[in-house]
Amino acid sequence: MPGFKKGPVPNPSFENNEVNHFSQPTEFANDVYVYGKLYADIDASDVFTDETVEFNGLTVKKNFFVSGISTFIGPVDMDFLTVFHRLNVGAAGTVFVAISSQKDADDGQIAGRVGIGTTQPDGLFQVGNECFIVKEDPCLVGIANSDPSQLFHINSGSNSVVVSGVGTFGVGTDDPGSFGAIDNTTHGYLRADFDGSIRISRNIYDSAGSPGGNGFFLQRDAVGVRWVSFEPSFTEGVFVQDEGQYIPTTGVAQSFTVFNFKQINSNGTGVDSLVPIPNTSNPTQIVDIQTKDFWGFISNDIYRMSKVGIQNNNPTATLDVTGTLHVTDNVDFDSDLNVDANTTLGGTLSVDGVTTLNDDVIVKADNKEFKIQTSAAVDKFVVDTDNGNTDIKGTLNVGGDTVIDGTTDSTDKDTGALIVDGGVGIELRLNVGGQTIINDATTSTTKDTGALIVEGGVGIEENINIGGNGVIAGRLDVDDITQSTSTTTGSAVIDGGVGIAKNLNVGQDTKLSGTLELESKIIDFFNNNGVGVCKTDYRLSSFDASGVGAGVSWRPSGVQTKRTLWVTKNGCDTNSGLLEGDAKFTIGSAAAIAQEGDTIRVRSGTYIEDNPIGLRDDVAINGEDLRLVLLIPKNKNKDFFHVRRGCLIENLSFTGQNFDTDDHSNCGAVAFPPTAADVSEGFAFQAVTGFTNLGPADEGSSGRWRSPYVRNCTNFMRKSIGMKINGDHANANNSGDNNLGQDLKSMVCDSFTQYNEAGIGVSLSNNAYAQLVSIFTIACDIGIAATSGGQCDLTNSNSSFGNFGLVADGYGDIEFFGTINTGIIGGSDTIISVGTTDILQRTRTPFDGQGIYFHLDMNEYADSLSTDLITTPLELVRELKITNGGSGYNVGAPPIVTLSESPQGPEAILPEFSANVSAAGTITSIDVINSGRNFLPNQTLTVNISGGGGATATVDMDPILFTVSESTVASLGTGISTVTTNEFIPYPIFSNTKVEFVRLSRIITSSHSFEYIGSGTDINKANPFQAGKPVPENEVVAINGGQVPFTSTDQKGNFRIGDGLTIDQTTSTIRGRDFNRAIQAQLTPLILALN
Repeated sequence: MPGFKKGPVPNPSFENNEVNHFSQPTEFANDVYVYGKLYADIDASDVFTDETVEFNGLTVKKNFFVSGISTFIGPVDMDFLTVFHRLNVGAAGTVFVAISSQKDADDGQIAGRVGIGTTQPDGLFQVGNECFIVKEDPCLVGIANSDPSQLFHINSGSNSVVVSGVGTFGVGTDDPGSFGAIDNTTHGYLRADFDGSIRISRNIYDSAGSPGGNGFFLQRDAVGVRWVSFEPSFTEGVFVQDEGQYIPTTGVAQSFTVFNFKQINSNGTGVDSLVPIPNTSNPTQIVDIQTKDFWGFISNDIYRMSKVGIQNNNPTATLDVTGTLHVTDNVDFDSDLNVDANTTLGGTLSVDGVTTLNDDVIVKADNKEFKIQTSAAVDKFVVDTDNGNTDIKGTLNVGGDTVIDGTTDSTDKDTGALIVDGGVGIELRLNVGGQTIINDATTSTTKDTGALIVEGGVGIEENINIGGNGVIAGRLDVDDITQSTSTTTGSAVIDGGVGIAKNLNVGQDTKLSGTLELESKIIDFFNNNGVGVCKTDYRLSSFDASGVGAGVSWRPSGVQTKRTLWVTKNGCDTNSGLLEGDAKFTIGSAAAIAQEGDTIRVRSGTYIEDNPIGLRDDVAINGEDLRLVLLIPKNKNKDFFHVRRGCLIENLSFTGQNFDTDDHSNCGAVAFPPTAADVSEGFAFQAVTGFTNLGPADEGSSGRWRSPYVRNCTNFMRKSIGMKINGDHANANNSGDNNLGQDLKSMVCDSFTQYNEAGIGVSLSNNAYAQLVSIFTIACDIGIAATSGGQCDLTNSNSSFGNFGLVADGYGDIEFFGTINTGIIGGSDTIISVGTTDILQRTRTPFDGQGIYFHLDMNEYADSLSTDLITTPLELVRELKITNGGSGYNVGAPPIVTLSESPQGPEAILPEFSANVSAAGTITSIDVINSGRNFLPNQTLTVNISGGGGATATVDMDPILFTVSESTVASLGTGISTVTTNEFIPYPIFSNTKVEFVRLSRIITSSHSFEYIGSGTDINKANPFQAGKPVPENEVVAINGGQVPFTSTDQKGNFRIGDGLTIDQTTSTIRGRDFNRAIQAQLTPLILALN
């Protein structure tokens, strides 16, 4: 074939019309992908590149020279390998590293070092971080010690075993011989230093090499220590021990020739009565034997600073006496005296405080008096013990019957058996056996004045003659039944006018010949007067109702409708709510009686509601105007409305009593009713007004789910959640189980502004779904949050300020599962699932966008070191977060960053990282160049950073989920479905492998506008006029399997299509990963053709 260099490579026999010919040198400006074989006779000098080159397989017949970094993933077979700089085995040298020379002056590499299990050896030869190390200059060897300080050094500190440079052996010390000044010339070199106890199971050899004999003593001579057969001569005094320990207890034990006994004041705390110590003036000859009394003393007084018992060895009080106590002089008690037995007093008892006696008081004496006196000794109550006479200088209240036995008749007010100088008040009847004469002549002007005043009725058998006016304060009954036909006939005929202070009730017709003038209310047929706290603009209306009667009644204004309930600020919750004039005062009261299909109309005003308020199916709440109807929750951290199928919330504003300070965390303006399980766990709260039944919301009697609808509302509640859509709190079927195809668990929205600082605009969780139009989030912590399988379609919306814009995090619980029927090879994108069902064993068909993962038995994969059964998704590296930037790093030679473990899953790829070092020598961030793949979820990963600068970081992982592109309808009975994935599955899947399908958290949005996302939730600080700074990476966050397909525009007008393409309005450029790939795909054939 023309155009190829002749050489040892085989010539592929292509036809001329199948080949592009290049007769001139050709340059490629970007990546070149060769999916077939590359035939070339290449000499080492023919290839030059500044970029990384990857080979899946490379055979070199002659020498192979590489001046940069070479990475070999698979086995390498070569006769000779010469490395002029650094040889790494394992990622970044995690298995073995050999540093031959320093590449650059500031690259941090030290030539002539070899490491096993460490990427940056600290010595000539190092195994692991602290396992084994050899250093030079001076030559030092360390075991379990990365920084040896002695010639041979094992462990460190009190666990050390060392040999120093002068041959001293040390145990339990890093520096043998450092305990004091040592005279090696006089006493000989120190050869061993033990910090701790020593056990010798056999002999000790003395300075002459003798092991000594039985009963020998060690004695020091001028040369050293010798064994001697006789006891050393005794030349000292007597040794003294204190509790078995020689004194002094510090330093050398001292003998004494003189004993000095001294009495010491224990100050009332003594517990040891004998304490010997060396005499301070003559410590080598005199020992002071100190005796301490258990009592302290001051002059002649003694005392004790602890409890004292008398005939009691376990005192519970300061002085605890078991027995009698005899005192011959006064006793002074400054607090309570508690006496549990009889008390005999031979003298006067004076008590300054209150005395309480719980039993009888008996005075036994003749010719004595029992007196109660004032402080001035004036008698107020005196009882004579001889005759019982009692003198009381005050009021006498007698609670029972009183009998006076005297029989003296009364002829005037000063005679009789009972004479009372004052008035007599008698609560009950007075029976007088004789005639009663009242001589008083007082005229009566009211029922409470006159010579005779009677509070009760008076029954008079005969005529009553009243010489003056008659005033009746009570009821007047006229029993005569004569009918009245004119003003001069009837049972009662009154010639003058009649003044009636209260009601007039007429049993038959009433005829008025004159004018009727009303100065008060009219009572209707139902005894209503038409006015009251809850009644305004009431009118009289005639009626004739069967079973009720005919008459007139007061009723509110307005026309009654059957499906509308009214709520106004001048209403009352006791009203019916059926007329605007008979309106309710709270929405909660109206919701309690609202039935399916009813509308609650709310007039302008601020309503403080006892929330949560529950609504029945198909109940609508309609505010008069968005900015005129303000709703404030009494319970700040509970939901406001619990909505069900078909509910409508519109034209309302949710706000707090204190806009800037109220914390409405966990409060959803609109939410589904919670389940009993979540209420009992404390995750949610049941409705307290309105329809208070627990969730989940269901499709109701209609048999079809209709999403609750929020329209034209604003949420001002700080830290709240505008729409809290929890899929666990909605169930599409009235019987409690989802029908197939009815898993929406959804709400819809049109125009709901979220100005809830530090809150969440819309939260979707647990496979919930929403269609959202014109959602505007302002200063939210998260604008739209989809978690645990929550999904939404977001259109024509905006996120301004706040911390995060759109966040999709994780995936939901398992929806379907099946078993792989036939194994597949690595690189496939199609699987056959058998027995594909949901958790209720109903046959289900996987749908577009579902996440897929497999239960993988690592024993089936030869390239995995694990033997575990993996039942959750494999993982890749999402991000490395700096927790400590460290110091001393080189910008020109940044440290090498690796993970503590390689991925152990099948067909794994190692991740690659690049550290960013500031001018100050700290690591500011770590870029993930390659996320790697197929880490096992049970791997514990830590971040290793070379260079010794102390920097640390943590690793965040993402699950690897394959997504459904399409699938065939699962057959009933077998549940077989052929599923095609959007991605290639890199490893083989063996038959009988379990496959699980989950719903991904996803936000799909188009034309979304972002303004200053990441600038914070305080609108006064986040706006650009106060130097608010946007964080572009916070606009869209998709983690843990979540997805956010989007198009958007930011505050600069830059237009983005996902993460892959950005049209920069400021620079008039197009950039992005997808754009580069598209240009490359289009231009590469053209470049090849032109050349």
